[in-house]
Amino acid sequence: MIDLSPRNRTSRTALLVVAGILVLAVLFRVLSPVLVSSALVRDRVETAVEAWLGHDVTIDSVPQLEFWPRPMVTLRGIVIRQEDRPGSPVLGHIDELSANFSLLKALTGNPVFQNFTLVGPDITVRTKAGGRLNWSNQGLLGAAVRHAVSTDPAETARPLPEAEIGDVTISGGRLTVETADGRSLVFERINGALDWDDLTAPARLRARAEVRGVLLDIDLSTAQPLQLLGGASASLDLALSSSLMTARFSGRADLARTAFLSGDLQMTVPKIADVVQWANLPVHTADALHDVTLSARLVTLDRVMRFDQLTISANGSSGTGVMDLSMATDTQPPRVTGTLAFDRMDLRALVMAISDDQQEMGPLDPAREPPFERQLGFDARFSVKTASYGTVSLTNAAVSLLSDARRAEVEILDSEMLGGSMSGQISMRLMPKPATKIRLAARNVDFEALAKQLSLPGPLFSAPASIDLNLDLAKPLSLAKAEDVTGSLHLSAASGSIPRLDLDAFRRLASGSGYFSLEKAREGRTDFNSLDLKAEFAAGSARITDATIDGETYVMHLSGVVPYQTRSLSLIARVDSKTGGASHRAFIGGAWPNPVIWPAPDGLRP
Repeated sequence: MIDLSPRNRTSRTALLVVAGILVLAVLFRVLSPVLVSSALVRDRVETAVEAWLGHDVTIDSVPQLEFWPRPMVTLRGIVIRQEDRPGSPVLGHIDELSANFSLLKALTGNPVFQNFTLVGPDITVRTKAGGRLNWSNQGLLGAAVRHAVSTDPAETARPLPEAEIGDVTISGGRLTVETADGRSLVFERINGALDWDDLTAPARLRARAEVRGVLLDIDLSTAQPLQLLGGASASLDLALSSSLMTARFSGRADLARTAFLSGDLQMTVPKIADVVQWANLPVHTADALHDVTLSARLVTLDRVMRFDQLTISANGSSGTGVMDLSMATDTQPPRVTGTLAFDRMDLRALVMAISDDQQEMGPLDPAREPPFERQLGFDARFSVKTASYGTVSLTNAAVSLLSDARRAEVEILDSEMLGGSMSGQISMRLMPKPATKIRLAARNVDFEALAKQLSLPGPLFSAPASIDLNLDLAKPLSLAKAEDVTGSLHLSAASGSIPRLDLDAFRRLASGSGYFSLEKAREGRTDFNSLDLKAEFAAGSARITDATIDGETYVMHLSGVVPYQTRSLSLIARVDSKTGGASHRAFIGGAWPNPVIWPAPDGLRP
């Protein structure tokens, strides 16, 4: 018996409805290839891309349509031209483009595309005079950007056009950026994805590209993509990673202004020299830095980028402070200024880096303005707990670094050294001719300890000493040799002693007729009340013009020549007695620290 109860009639009706829907869906999928015109889809894709970009788009191939599991169109040979005319410049081409589309809207003759896949896109962006680009801003995207950044109430009152984007996948892409002055930067082997649901939604780009032979991973996201593209202030989270460096920024950016960034920055660079070489930078001031880590709060004020709350580590040393990077103007190159506190600093590495930077400038071009001969200027102050120059160590040092188109200077404003103080300056001039000046002034330093730091052979005196050193070089410091040095030295000391020198034995031996070694006068020591030495440097030798050692019962005078490369001596010594005894003269020759002495007649000169 057939059950015709209301309950069974309802179930049977529901099954018939479901079956009908399934039949319609199958028929819809089966008949779609017949109902949807491939020529229509191709025309619609051309029209859609042209509307987005504001440029002429042509497609050479017949679209391939797929309807399972989702409707998708694939086109090949897409060319983007400046405009629709013969000989118009090509802005780019795409080997293959795939996109999903709405089947219902396609059947009505108005397909809408989203979730694009670009295979082999090759795009060129050129900047022209005045900063204009070769790409138009008249398309749908350009109109949306103008709307987002406009301050015109009438413009902002109009609603944005509805446009779904979805996911954009890029495979094997290439982007060439060319500037008006002929420089170019090429991003090759671009693979990644852009997630951007619609024009009002946040966007995120994750991609990998090869730049000058180095793979670079990029992760960029913003809640305001239209404002970012239009140069208005917009949120930005950016992470870069490569074998050369890693960096992360989170804050706000404004591309309309020069390098406007405001937010938190972290950066790690294993070797600065590798980055300089990769980026083809003309500045080598920081080439010697390695294992660099940096974190700061970026604040941009007009054309100045401030690194506030800066913490930086390099070469095993770390510092904190504030630094400013002033952007280049029409008349001035970029410039770094600020103040940092370091626990340690290698002054020799700093000086040689500045010297190498001057040297790398090469011959000057008289047609160019001097400020552009140096690509980066410095005006910085450092406070350093421990500073070193070779084997010499300083504490609590105040150091300044100054460089511009014409000169570079490293100055020790003040420091503590071996119980005394030291200040100095190394100045390297580039124009009009290369030259280097070295000025050092030490007061009340332990000379014996200084001699040990410098590994000077003895015997040398033990006393607090003051030193004034002035040296000149007619070339960059990194190219200088000992024979290139000219200048002067003034050394003075209060009461002290000369260990391993018995002046009484020296006078006794000098009164004889034969030569003797200084070893025979090294039993004991010689005390003095004061010591004063003046010397001049030239042609690889130091000429001692006047040296006086004043003791209780004697005064010793020295003069002569010391070739400091060979450490050979050619000196005349005269010892005068304060007690009425005879004066003694001797010629000192041979090599220090064990010279040979001959008694010398009056009138003999070295």
